Amino acid sequence: MAHKIIPVERLTLKDMILNNEEYQGLSDGLSQMPLPSGIRIGRRRYVIPQTYDEFTGTIVYGQRLYFSRDETNDYGVIIRTVTGYYYPIVTGKKWDEDHALIFGKKIINCTVRELYPLASHLIKLISEMVEREQKLLHREPTKIELAAGIERLSIFSELTAIEYLRDSMKVPVSEVLQTPYRECLVRFMREKEIQDYQRRFIELSYEEQKAKLKDGRPKA
Repeated sequence: MAHKIIPVERLTLKDMILNNEEYQGLSDGLSQMPLPSGIRIGRRRYVIPQTYDEFTGTIVYGQRLYFSRDETNDYGVIIRTVTGYYYPIVTGKKWDEDHALIFGKKIINCTVRELYPLASHLIKLISEMVEREQKLLHREPTKIELAAGIERLSIFSELTAIEYLRDSMKVPVSEVLQTPYRECLVRFMREKEIQDYQRRFIELSYEEQKAKLKDGRPKA
């Protein structure tokens, strides 16, 4: 028996996943729909963060890491993005990645006319967050670092960041993941400034020593 086409007003993400071939042409159009005033999850409607400040002001570091995980398809991206932001808001519980994955069952029952533009909006906010991190924290490696193969350490960047926060705050990793994102960003920015200062100090000290040695040489 042919599947009865569901009007887009009532179409859920679950419907699209189960009948992918029948609805696959809708994705582009749904993503371009206006952002709704809120998102209905279960029986309640929830506020949508409008700006970078609203978004980053409500997430913890564990959510930031969760957003960075790769997904194999658009459905996975939508579920991860919306779940990652709304799990603590809807449940009233602390961030928990494992429980958030289970919470995704609620998200697939939301209507696609709200989910798609919401996910597109959240992805833009996440992209802005990543771009700001790059601007604030990125440092071009030196020639010596490149020659030593510093790029090989990039795969450990997440672990390195977690360990730095754990050691600087003197708390277990579980508390690091519950720390507000903005506080973590400030700590990373401070550490970068300290490292930059130390690097400049060493370079200037080296140049000063060279100048002294040059001035101290006997004249011909």
